[in-house]
Amino acid sequence: MANKFLYGLFIAAINFCSSIVSSQTYNVPEILYYKFNNGTTTTPNYASPGQGTNPALLSNMFMGPGGQYDSALLGNGGTGSTTYLNSGWNMNLGNSSWTISLWLNGFPSTTGTSYLFGNDITTSFRCFTNGAAGAGNITLRGNGIANVNVTGVLTTQPTVVHFVYNSTLSAILTYVNGVFQSTTAQAPQNLNASVPFKVGSYGTATSIPAGSMIDEFRFYSRALDADEISATWNVTLPTGSSSAVDPDRVCDFGLIPLYPGGALGGHASGILGDTLYIAGGSVLTGTGTNPSASTTVSRYSLVSRQWSAGRPLPSAKVGGDLVKCGNYIYYIGGGSVTLTGAADFFAYRYSQDSGWSAIANIPTAVSGNVAESWGDSVILCIMGGWSSYYRGIQIYRPLLNQWSRANDSIPATFGRRSFAGGIQDNKIFVAAGYSGTFRKDFWIGTIGSDANTISWSQKTDVPCRGTGTSRPGGVAVNNRFYVVAGETTPAPSQQDSIFIWNISDSAWLPQILTGRGVNTASNYWGAISAKIINNRVNVFIPGGFFPTTVNTTKMFVLTDSVGCIMTSSVSSNYTSVPGNFILEQNYPNPFNPVTRINYELPSIGNVTLKVYDVLGREVKILVNEIQQAGVHSVEFNADNHSSGVYFYKLVVRGANPFESGSLTATKRMIILK
Repeated sequence: MANKFLYGLFIAAINFCSSIVSSQTYNVPEILYYKFNNGTTTTPNYASPGQGTNPALLSNMFMGPGGQYDSALLGNGGTGSTTYLNSGWNMNLGNSSWTISLWLNGFPSTTGTSYLFGNDITTSFRCFTNGAAGAGNITLRGNGIANVNVTGVLTTQPTVVHFVYNSTLSAILTYVNGVFQSTTAQAPQNLNASVPFKVGSYGTATSIPAGSMIDEFRFYSRALDADEISATWNVTLPTGSSSAVDPDRVCDFGLIPLYPGGALGGHASGILGDTLYIAGGSVLTGTGTNPSASTTVSRYSLVSRQWSAGRPLPSAKVGGDLVKCGNYIYYIGGGSVTLTGAADFFAYRYSQDSGWSAIANIPTAVSGNVAESWGDSVILCIMGGWSSYYRGIQIYRPLLNQWSRANDSIPATFGRRSFAGGIQDNKIFVAAGYSGTFRKDFWIGTIGSDANTISWSQKTDVPCRGTGTSRPGGVAVNNRFYVVAGETTPAPSQQDSIFIWNISDSAWLPQILTGRGVNTASNYWGAISAKIINNRVNVFIPGGFFPTTVNTTKMFVLTDSVGCIMTSSVSSNYTSVPGNFILEQNYPNPFNPVTRINYELPSIGNVTLKVYDVLGREVKILVNEIQQAGVHSVEFNADNHSSGVYFYKLVVRGANPFESGSLTATKRMIILK
């Protein structure tokens, strides 16, 4: 009975954890997404924006019950020349990253070859089971592709397989049921076709056999990371015109606490996990327009909506940008004196485990730059320069701790600093800014396969007033690029507007009047961050300055009416003790054999932190003691544990044994040996 009770508690914890994971809504595939849940001879393509024909035509194939969530594409053993789903899309991936995933069930483990998807023989991009793959296995192959093998997957149980081509790594990674299996090195790919892509067959070869099923076929124009795969392999994706609710208003989220040295005048922001960090630049005083450097870092919990003091930077900074890459955030660019002072060469990395540390110095010191992460493996330091306007891009590769230069700069005379920048997929967005004069021109750069080449295309100007806007902010999220206006010229300098570029339609949308009023500000080029929370796009606009006699100490959030609802008050009082209960994601994850778990306690309590396997069995007690309020950290060594998915659960009860109630949080981690 006790074991059943504990198992019941664990299942409740699993459900709690699942609700946390599923609260992050991910974008639907950009190219193809077939649920096989509608129609008889056709099926919708739920991808956004989608490629090919919609709906797609089924040739001698049908849909029926038994899929991953509802119905599925059913096999009948026909030939590829007559039996398939015709997407109507001629592959045009070029050298970009991509991901293909699909659900499989009922496939016999035999010597006969069955094709799952691909183009015709002339293109020779295909995926098949059995045959040359070996009984029970799957192989992806094609012209210029080294064979990618997924082993032991055709069992009596349903299976979800992911193929992820990461153009930066020049490798295809495989995942089975959300867990990493292998990496296969590849020559840089260039995938194009003159024939439509098919699901359920390839060329004239045998289609999927009778009794077999394919469901949830997804084709992305990007490389999914391990977190997204883990969170979505067994979750159907929301569909519609957009995968998330885009914002339609600006909400006042209250005052930013004025910690010593405050980071409001010329700061940067970035989001790591469920926390927004702002850093670099001190509070403006008097009539000054350009703040001094500061080591102060402030943190804002996206869960509890509470502020707390962060760990200070190793040296004072102002005028740079914060960017998330992998499980870290980086401070790139800027200087150590004042906003308009000389830039320095120092760059820093922040870990939730160990805090800030120095990385390799940037080759060309710049301020007023924008930093963006591409594929979680490359950081791009874009332009900058306070008085000489750099038009190039410097590239940092975290795994190598090395800098290099992009071969193709933006065209001559178009360099700038303090501009709005962003990145989505392999596109860089550069808008407005300053280069001796205010600018409003808008450029999009296309990143090459190794990130060393960038081709630029000029688009329609930002629709701002006057000759342009200097010190605006920018961010790209959910197929939109947001430009938060800075100061403009001629007077009046304030512009209470946000401009939105629709990436799919290549056009500016009608502007949003933000409602910031007298709090309209500038110094935003590094300050704007975005995250999709509970299926809603949130664009964070913290601090800034304008007019010069007013300290702008508020944070605004561009969201919708539901996202505007405040769940807790924001205090402007400084405290070094966390005001909230937080269990952070372990790092590294996946790991072998050691990982670290950080958590924060709002008050003294009796703390237990335990690790469980997927069956709910307790495998390790990490903490079991009374602990004071504050930040805590513990290490978990998995030397004696096998690969797989595990859960860690934090429970905090009152220090008084007669006190009722508790705080509980659970997260998932992966041991990969």
